[in-house]
Amino acid sequence: MDSSTNVKSLSHLFPSMITRTPDIGNDKNFDDTLQEQLPPNHGIDYVIIFRYPTTTTTSDRHQLEQQVIHGLQSLTSKLTRAQLYFEIKQGQESGTLLVLVGCPQSRLYKEYKAERTRDFLLGISLDSTHLSGNTVINKDALKSSSSTFGQDFSEANRLRLIYDILTSSESNGGADISPHIDPFVESIMPLHNDEFNKKWISTWSKKWLIDNDDLCTIRNHFGEKIAFYFAFVQFYFLWLTIPAGLGVLVYFTNSNAISISYSLSILVWGITFTEMWKRKQKELAVMWDVLNCSKHEKRRAAFKGDTTVADQVTGEEMPFVSTWKIILRRVLAIPGVALGAILLLFIVTFVFMLQLFLHEYYTGPFRSILHYAPTIGYVLLIPTMSGIYSTWVRLLTNWEMHKTETSWEFNYTQKIFVANFLVGYLSLFFIAWIYIPFGDHVLPYLIEFNISHEHQKVDFQRLRDQLVYFVVTGQVVGFFTEMVVPYLMAWLMPKAKKFMSKVVHRHSSENQSSSTIKDKNISSSLLASPSSSSSPSAVAPLSHDDPEFIKKIYKEVGQEEYNIYTDYVEMIIQFGYVSMFSPVWPLTALCCLANNWIELRSDAVKICKYTRRPSPLRAESIGPWLGNMETIVWLSSITMASFAYLFHPTTNIHSSHVPIYSLLAILLSEHLYAGLSLAIRSIISVIPNWPDVMIKKEDYRMKKHWLQRLGDDTKADEVSKHDPMAKVWDQVDLASMTDIGMQFIQNHFKSS
Repeated sequence: MDSSTNVKSLSHLFPSMITRTPDIGNDKNFDDTLQEQLPPNHGIDYVIIFRYPTTTTTSDRHQLEQQVIHGLQSLTSKLTRAQLYFEIKQGQESGTLLVLVGCPQSRLYKEYKAERTRDFLLGISLDSTHLSGNTVINKDALKSSSSTFGQDFSEANRLRLIYDILTSSESNGGADISPHIDPFVESIMPLHNDEFNKKWISTWSKKWLIDNDDLCTIRNHFGEKIAFYFAFVQFYFLWLTIPAGLGVLVYFTNSNAISISYSLSILVWGITFTEMWKRKQKELAVMWDVLNCSKHEKRRAAFKGDTTVADQVTGEEMPFVSTWKIILRRVLAIPGVALGAILLLFIVTFVFMLQLFLHEYYTGPFRSILHYAPTIGYVLLIPTMSGIYSTWVRLLTNWEMHKTETSWEFNYTQKIFVANFLVGYLSLFFIAWIYIPFGDHVLPYLIEFNISHEHQKVDFQRLRDQLVYFVVTGQVVGFFTEMVVPYLMAWLMPKAKKFMSKVVHRHSSENQSSSTIKDKNISSSLLASPSSSSSPSAVAPLSHDDPEFIKKIYKEVGQEEYNIYTDYVEMIIQFGYVSMFSPVWPLTALCCLANNWIELRSDAVKICKYTRRPSPLRAESIGPWLGNMETIVWLSSITMASFAYLFHPTTNIHSSHVPIYSLLAILLSEHLYAGLSLAIRSIISVIPNWPDVMIKKEDYRMKKHWLQRLGDDTKADEVSKHDPMAKVWDQVDLASMTDIGMQFIQNHFKSS
């Protein structure tokens, strides 16, 4: 298929796109397969949201217009050089253009070949057959949505390759487009596949358990990063049945005190769970052919450097920043993170102290109403402040100048974990280690200041009540904010926008129409620019005028970005409740088990209906979250020992010796944790692991394949003709040498 045919193949979809004729090779089997597998959404792979300000002073208006036009021309020039199709449409909101992007098949094939070669060199894929020049793409494998191997051109991989083209540097053949560097590019988003979403939600709503085929379906549609999240939640859900079952038994047999045996069981469970998840995620990485994909650390578009230097391995010109400058920025970012964490700490402490005062001491007016004030504070104030903190640390992490996405994600994740650790656990630690041991010392001060109260003696039940609040009430509130609020907003916002548009149209119809003309003129000036005038269809009418499809685009553009960090944080913090605090309330794991069954399905609905579709990304694990879980398990050894001692019926919690004995108990428990970890890892390492066998098998097959290809007998024959040793040994009768040797032996024995 030549380049002109390639353009024609999608001409009925994109008659007004600005194109550059691809000039690369082709593969008929590949092309025929993708002809049958035309992507959904009318061939649109991505939507680039181009947003520019509309409120300026008169003196700056012309300057702003020129900046916007220049920004749009720069964007379209990048798309043209990257050999991508695109079309520009007016956005629903004033000052917004939507650039609809499609990818030619030949350009996609070029990116596919480059990635496969890179994967082979980095050890991500051990399949070397694609390098032999005889690439054959199996059509049945392309159409299958549940195959565990060979899904090179699933919808997720197609979108991921196109996203790489859009965001890679121009030196690597990409468009180098990013919200971090292009001034008016707000976001790059794929469109939802409504048919898949409907089928997925319908299927999951009827299933009790999610199997590997379901995970592969997610992987083939949303990419490995999203699939790993769902795989982790499903794996965690199944493992929760152990502490849930034990917890029910302990609750009905030993409900008034902490069970030491149950605490030890939870510690063993936490260690075993994290070790088994390591094996599980390695199995998935091998199954999905993404093992070692972290070796390809993609450079962040925002990392431009102060200068460029040649890469020591590839020789490619790469951005460079002095090491001292990067270290200095990261050191200076620590106080910024600490400041945000301290402010969040004060707010959480204030809300908790308010809750404690209103619940335990306050007996004044409106007591029954004020009793709910802390709950309202947690629902409204804490999430808002956490969101502000997340935005703050994102800015700090960007300022730290991380070269790769892996480095950026690790540092951002750790900062997010710190905030949610404080929100989730601070009040529980405060009650267990400060309020219960020393809370009764507050009573004399209340009497001194004539503050009436109905306070009873502080005991273990106060800690349990707080934990129940977080596990039950907190999860109910979380479900409400994740599912009910977005549903209401999705229902109310269109009505509100429609009403506001009528008001604006009534009072400023002339301004609105002139603004619309202005936006269209900008698009027209671009289409007539020298960079695009070579396209004969550049001034043709816009193509995608289906009102329902335009409505779909507007709806998805108006949604929020999907934030996988929020979902991971929720699960990891919940894991901490089970690991560190379930001995306080043994039904914790049971409540989390029920919540996670709903969570698996509600997260699917959230991704499909209430957020933009995430760009598919590769991953070989859940990333830094595993390290956070291991930290929580270690902390559980501390809480287990301290709670077991502090809340034992024989312990006088007000004794002066309590701090010393508590530290001794913690020290003993930490040693126990180290011993159990070593023992459990040793036992698990003995269990056969099929991914290791598969890796060795594929490695051996690959080496054998290339050794066979390197074998050449003609060279050996040529060398043998000029062998000087042959002239010496040609006179020796090799066939008779054995008989001569046997004759020597017989003569020896006859003579002896």
